[in-house]
Amino acid sequence: MDREVDFVLTIGAQRLPVEIKYQRKIDPLRDTLGIRSFLEKSVNNASFGLLITQDDSGGVDDPRIVSLPLSTFMLIR
Repeated sequence: MDREVDFVLTIGAQRLPVEIKYQRKIDPLRDTLGIRSFLEKSVNNASFGLLITQDDSGGVDDPRIVSLPLSTFMLIR
């Protein structure tokens, strides 16, 4: 079964999957299934993904996934 991500940003030929998990506790395996599935498909041409969290305590061990609190993400232009 294919997992999904919330958004995919396309920058040139690169794609950036974005998953939003706005909750206090992040399950590093269950909550990143969509991003990991997206990254594992070479046709998607994505080297990393973003996991948007409620605060900065939602880190995951996968180096391909960057965890970022929503408050910080909203500062990006």
